[in-house]
Amino acid sequence: MAHLNTTMMEKTTTLASTKNEMVSTNYIPDDIHFSILSKLPFKSLKRFECVRKSWSLLSENTHFMNMFRNDLVTNSHRCSYYDEASLLLSVLEDNKKVLYSFSGERFENKVKLYSFDLSEGHFRIFGFGSLDGTLCFYDYPDGEKIVLWNPTTQTSTFLPPGLAPGLVESILDDDDDMDFDFDDIFYQLHGFGYDRVTNDYKVIRNVRFAQAFLEPLWEIYSLRSNMWRELDVDMPYSLECIDGTQVYLDGVCHWLCEDEEDSPDGSCLVSFYFSNEVFFTTPLPSEVEDWFGDLAMWLNLAVLNGSIALVSYHEETPNFHISILGEFGVKESWTKLFIVGPLSCVEHPIGVGTKGEIFFIRKDNELVWLDLSTQIIEELGYKANSPYCKIIIYKQNTLPFGGINN
Repeated sequence: MAHLNTTMMEKTTTLASTKNEMVSTNYIPDDIHFSILSKLPFKSLKRFECVRKSWSLLSENTHFMNMFRNDLVTNSHRCSYYDEASLLLSVLEDNKKVLYSFSGERFENKVKLYSFDLSEGHFRIFGFGSLDGTLCFYDYPDGEKIVLWNPTTQTSTFLPPGLAPGLVESILDDDDDMDFDFDDIFYQLHGFGYDRVTNDYKVIRNVRFAQAFLEPLWEIYSLRSNMWRELDVDMPYSLECIDGTQVYLDGVCHWLCEDEEDSPDGSCLVSFYFSNEVFFTTPLPSEVEDWFGDLAMWLNLAVLNGSIALVSYHEETPNFHISILGEFGVKESWTKLFIVGPLSCVEHPIGVGTKGEIFFIRKDNELVWLDLSTQIIEELGYKANSPYCKIIIYKQNTLPFGGINN
């Protein structure tokens, strides 16, 4: 009996020892957790917060957030369709719009791509960057004429007239006494992107009329059909549509809405899905909402590591603030990742790069960029003789646009 008890005790001790070894083996140190989680896109990181209580507090952990920020600016291109993209600088030179391409680790390679004679009309580049190598241009300030242009292949597609002129003509035919000036139609381009479901490239814009009896409308253009049609949506719109306040990512176009009367959420981010033509609104961070409309305020939408980023600058502070959106429709999901400054040398910001580099005109008119990883300002090698400069993301593509033949 004594021998049996001894044997049972030995087996119990062995089982306990094995169990402890298994527990020890399954334990993963926090440093390893942090290293893995810090490499996730921000939206994925937010989803993992519900797995463990300690992970829900990661945004308050200074050590982890430093790791996350460093990985974000170092590898942000890997989750973006802007991978291997270069930068395009759009400037005015001798009454011509000129495009320069900057590439290389420090943007040391500069190539003059093209120049446009502005006597033929003042066209602006829409949005944050190219889509499959194609840029969307629109005439400013009218916004009626739109052209899709590939700088690499030098091919272009001019979009046909929209629905508004035909709508007005039908009203005039029914009422001979009505007098209408077609210059009283105002177009605001809001989105340019790709619909995965129909394999189609699309453009959306808001159309408004000076005559109060004519209701504003949304219209959407399909490259496949080469036609416009009316959108049955009531979305918040932007009256300004200033450079840098629109961005496209993964089938969704986003823009900033500053019209508090039109949006029940006040100033907000509007996100429109091309596939099912629905939209969401997300209120802006409180400090940005308070500053919205101030001429000293600069706002820019960008794509960082697969997430929507809001970059803001105010002359009063003067700091750059970068916040990332974790979930559409949730104001509290904006997370501020960077506050850089104060920078009293900033004359005017002009754009954001794929790794969060902030480009601006310095007060000595030098065009410079701020490296977020080092917070060092470096010169781009261009003297800005005009404030009308813009930085956008560009990726070359030698194939026909979207593989769609018009």
